[in-house]
Amino acid sequence: MKRDLFVTDFWEFDFPYHDKFKKQILDYVTNHPIAKTHIKDNKGINPSLDSYGGDELDFNVVPELYNFFQVQTLKLLDNVEKEHSWRKGKWEKPEAWLNVNLKGNFNPPHIHPSNHYSGCYYVNFPHNSGLIHFLDPRPQHVIACPELSFEGDINWYRNKNKYDSSLFTYEVKEGKIVIFPSWLMHYVDPNPTEAMRVSIAFNARYDNWEH
Repeated sequence: MKRDLFVTDFWEFDFPYHDKFKKQILDYVTNHPIAKTHIKDNKGINPSLDSYGGDELDFNVVPELYNFFQVQTLKLLDNVEKEHSWRKGKWEKPEAWLNVNLKGNFNPPHIHPSNHYSGCYYVNFPHNSGLIHFLDPRPQHVIACPELSFEGDINWYRNKNKYDSSLFTYEVKEGKIVIFPSWLMHYVDPNPTEAMRVSIAFNARYDNWEH
């Protein structure tokens, strides 16, 4: 009998009412005075942010959009809770923000400290506009395992065997939302296209402390 130990959960869902919500988000990004000014004033790379050359944009100035996203995300997070042995509690409302990436913008390797789960909803992702990658949280396994085989163009860190790979690449699909532990290191490729790449990232905490 084989048992997989210390599993890292990674979730993928269809975001509810994607077509309608996408239209509303893109309308906010392209037409709302606050969003337009924020994007216009962007000066490029800022090492203090998780987004290099892109915009991290609040959209809570449009409460109906922000609240809708929170409600739908909370419903999906309930699936995560059911898989764990946590003492009974409840999810706090997620904090969310828009990522607006133009040509060349990217997100370097990072985690989301002081949170339990994080995620990303892919609102507008043109074809070949970049992928998201997750790094193995067990770096020691690479130097402690037998020499790996090289099959075709597959590099050692992107091995097809899930037990030996050091990198998981998620093939981004517009309209999907992914959820993962906030401590899992990840990064996003530069956008090589002329099209605008838009996603909504979020952080969530599960509160089960006695009050």
